[in-house]
Amino acid sequence: MSRNLNEHIWTAAGTDITIRWKINGWIAPSEQQVYKDKWQYYQNLPLRQLDDAAKEQYEAVLRKAKVVRLK
Repeated sequence: MSRNLNEHIWTAAGTDITIRWKINGWIAPSEQQVYKDKWQYYQNLPLRQLDDAAKEQYEAVLRKAKVVRLK
């Protein structure tokens, strides 16, 4: 094995590795509009067949459970 030990980049435990990934062009799914649209679509599925009163009750249950919805 002719690998140079200086080529290895050591990362301490607890280091946020995503910083290095972002430098190399990685984009987190939470920052990509495609994934935001996808999750918003699936979050809104239960609301599609509800009338206004039922929507308000559904939203109240989510607020009580402290569920965060994408807007």
